[in-house]
Amino acid sequence: MRALITASFDDAAKARLARHMEVVHEDWKARGSIYFDGAEFARRIREVGADVLIVEADLVHAEVLEAVPLKLIGCCRGDPVNIDLALATRKGIPVFHAPGRNADAVADLTVAFLLMLARHLGPMRDTFREGAARITDAGGFLAMYNRFTGVELGGRTVGLVALGAVGREVAARLGGFKARVLAYDPYVTDPPPGVELVPLDDLLRRSDFVSLHAPVTPETRNLLSRERLALIKPTAYFVNTARAALDRFLALPNVIVTPHIGGATVDVPRHQSEIVVDAIERHLRGERPRWVANPAVLERST
Repeated sequence: MRALITASFDDAAKARLARHMEVVHEDWKARGSIYFDGAEFARRIREVGADVLIVEADLVHAEVLEAVPLKLIGCCRGDPVNIDLALATRKGIPVFHAPGRNADAVADLTVAFLLMLARHLGPMRDTFREGAARITDAGGFLAMYNRFTGVELGGRTVGLVALGAVGREVAARLGGFKARVLAYDPYVTDPPPGVELVPLDDLLRRSDFVSLHAPVTPETRNLLSRERLALIKPTAYFVNTARAALDRFLALPNVIVTPHIGGATVDVPRHQSEIVVDAIERHLRGERPRWVANPAVLERST
């Protein structure tokens, strides 16, 4: 077997994989591009002679799957949206993916946003950068003090919309801040200790901080309607480290905005590499991997 890895990949995990097959690594970040052209990608896979493909962002659609006889695919992301899963399933190719690969990174960023909002760090920074923070007397200091007096997370209620990998990690971190944690997730019946499951409208009414962690699905798209937004306290703070399709506040002046970098840490490649290599090793041993995007393939082969 020979693997072509186009994902960002950890050296130690790559060495583990190399014990089972030849490995060619062409990191898409080092390459500076993504394979959007399936025919071009298929040519490169054939040149390498790979029958195992591990990707992160490159598209693996019909042009690749029909042209290359792959034995398995690893996808270094939680949701393998860049892979034609239905076609891979029909062709009997298992697709291993990496849910939770960036859960710690996004949870850290979420808590950072909560603290930024609670302590007005964004406006405070802007005030000093713009030179408007000159304090010449006690009155000026008092005005600045009152303007930037914040709140503590301890004793406040934080509402988490969805309790997947990221939501659970955020909940775990909030315990250290002594916050009350509510959560809405219709698919969860066993919340972590200290987390109270409530209906979404109840969560929005009660929370001092609302944080979104739901995936984009037909059910969650535009989840926070105008009517639901009206339920949130006027004094509450809102954080969305999920997807923009759940709400749109970009035009508002009181919004902290970052690009799609919730998982942008040097640690995420290690996490995703370990998850995918573990799945491949389990599969080669005849065991069932933990994360298989198309489990029907494995069920047919047993």
